[in-house]
Amino acid sequence: MQKRIPYLAIILITGLSPGWMVTAPAQAPPGKQAGKKGHDIARFEDRLQRLRWQCAQPEPDPERRTLLTWSGSYANRADQIWRAGQPYIADRTLAGAEALVRACDHLEHLKNPPGPPPPPAEAVSRHLADVYFRTREADYFLQEIHDSSASPLVPLARRYYQRAVESCDRSDFRAADEYGKMAEELVRTLESLAQAATLAPQPRR
Repeated sequence: MQKRIPYLAIILITGLSPGWMVTAPAQAPPGKQAGKKGHDIARFEDRLQRLRWQCAQPEPDPERRTLLTWSGSYANRADQIWRAGQPYIADRTLAGAEALVRACDHLEHLKNPPGPPPPPAEAVSRHLADVYFRTREADYFLQEIHDSSASPLVPLARRYYQRAVESCDRSDFRAADEYGKMAEELVRTLESLAQAATLAPQPRR
């Protein structure tokens, strides 16, 4: 049985701050591209429209279609929360949906003709070490979300991380880089949803 690393140890190792759990996200500077990192409440409706357009495009690849379907579901939820007058929670929920689209983009990169050269082997290995600890955080984020519909994202993130490691082992550093980034984006989805859940009013017991 795999030993779980205490979350406090994880945030110390990865340099994360637990302050996100109680601090509302800041608004991005004017002109920042919507959907890149979230935190852009002022452009919420533009981000939502852009994401819905992306999710509506025909997609024959089943892996990418699954990710886009998930993204569209969280986008609809974000829209409902926005209309209910909870902009910060809506922003974090939409940020989770946007991370799924970025994961989908990394998968598409692997199907395109090779572009720029991949990062050096050492850089890829360092990045995968960071991604490993990010995937260890996934269980904690899921626990904070209190939503079983997000649970498939945890093993999926680890599956893409494992693909990244296998690609690195056979010196396919382009695939290792893209799969590693996919795993990272899936964990970022869970993190954003956990932030939304933390900001949401808790029912009285």
